[in-house]
Amino acid sequence: MGLMGCFVSPHPPIVVPEVGGSRAAQAAATVAGMRRLGDEARELAPDVIVIMSPHAPIDASSMGVSVAATHEGSLAQFGAPQVRFSLSGHAALAESILEQARIRGIPASPMNGRGGILELDHGCLVPLAFIVPDLVAAPALVVLSFSFLGIEQHMAFGEAIGAAIDASAARVLYVASGDLSHRLIPDAPAGYSPRAADFDRGVVEAFAAADGPGLLEIPAGLQREAGECGYRSLVTLFGLIRGRSYDTEVFSYEGPWGVGYLVGSVHVSTEDVGTVGEGA
Repeated sequence: MGLMGCFVSPHPPIVVPEVGGSRAAQAAATVAGMRRLGDEARELAPDVIVIMSPHAPIDASSMGVSVAATHEGSLAQFGAPQVRFSLSGHAALAESILEQARIRGIPASPMNGRGGILELDHGCLVPLAFIVPDLVAAPALVVLSFSFLGIEQHMAFGEAIGAAIDASAARVLYVASGDLSHRLIPDAPAGYSPRAADFDRGVVEAFAAADGPGLLEIPAGLQREAGECGYRSLVTLFGLIRGRSYDTEVFSYEGPWGVGYLVGSVHVSTEDVGTVGEGA
């Protein structure tokens, strides 16, 4: 079946009810947006979730692809051990992504031993906490990591991921996990920058307009100033959908604790005509 849709998700553990409790109300828009992701996922009924996390094992010079037989982890370190997942890997799709990257000359390598276990980080666990519970059947999982290579190489990696998904018989949901600026207010985790809001505004506007080129035009200096962790995830997503027919929808954006949280969805047409969005 191939690509069914794509999500953009932040990953603050505090928005998971079992972690944040009443504090999650301070990010009510994000929580509501994440619940909408869960509703959409239930309708899409994916067999496989492919998720890129900024907190997966990173190799500066190579994209990472999990070839694990099992992916497991919990939010125990955030006080919620009951939020736990153990999901099978999808070896065929993982190996296909590696092969498609090789064909395009994009450095990519397994981030763990074949057939082993990959421990899930909170960049995966938080989106999964809203997406997986209402699915009729537990999906298989492929975890990806970005690198410190250039932006165009991340776009090309996205194209490789898309080609592998297109060749798959599985129903695949792609998730770009990442937070935006970490410097929105004086007591933000990475300190304050008056330019941080400009970065977030540029990203949100580009996503809302399905404007891949606009996303790439955000200056590298502004990206660094923002102290973000999700830009490469979004760039890879736009590489994945480049040339397809799609539209985008922003579910929510806010930064209650000085970190920007964007929640959104990419609705992908089943017709490969490239008439909507950046691929037009």
